[in-house]
Amino acid sequence: MVKLNAAYTSKINPAGATPVLTLAQVWAGLERKIRFPHEFIPVIESCTVLEDKDGVLTREVTFKEGVREKRTVKEICRGFWPAWVDFEQEDGTHIHNIIADGPSGGPEDMTLTFVFEVKMPHLEAGTEETDKEYQRLKSMGKMGVESSINAVREMVKDGRIKA
Repeated sequence: MVKLNAAYTSKINPAGATPVLTLAQVWAGLERKIRFPHEFIPVIESCTVLEDKDGVLTREVTFKEGVREKRTVKEICRGFWPAWVDFEQEDGTHIHNIIADGPSGGPEDMTLTFVFEVKMPHLEAGTEETDKEYQRLKSMGKMGVESSINAVREMVKDGRIKA
């Protein structure tokens, strides 16, 4: 069994991006993403909240056809204001969405990182298939980060996020 770990980071406010997003706006977006992941991640079809208690939300997420073998997964979601959100799946997979400051500490250096920790019981270390899965995770991270930033920016523009 292999446990693959992959991460992808992007600037939230690259040169020319408008509006410039604040930490409060990005955090509001990540909080919304817990309940409405399909608004942020294009491969997610729907989400049903099963329980929301003491800062821990349990949900069932359904992925679009052909994205993954098991289309519906149960996740436990926790927010750690104002730095990250953790999504824990039944199989032990963890996905972290992390907001971090860059060197200046200003909005132009703020980043969003997705980190994946995925158990792959069918893979062996050092194989071509394992390398392919690692590349797929990195690609998913890039898509997830970029689509989440874009979604937050659009939600600020249209008023869904007011923070």
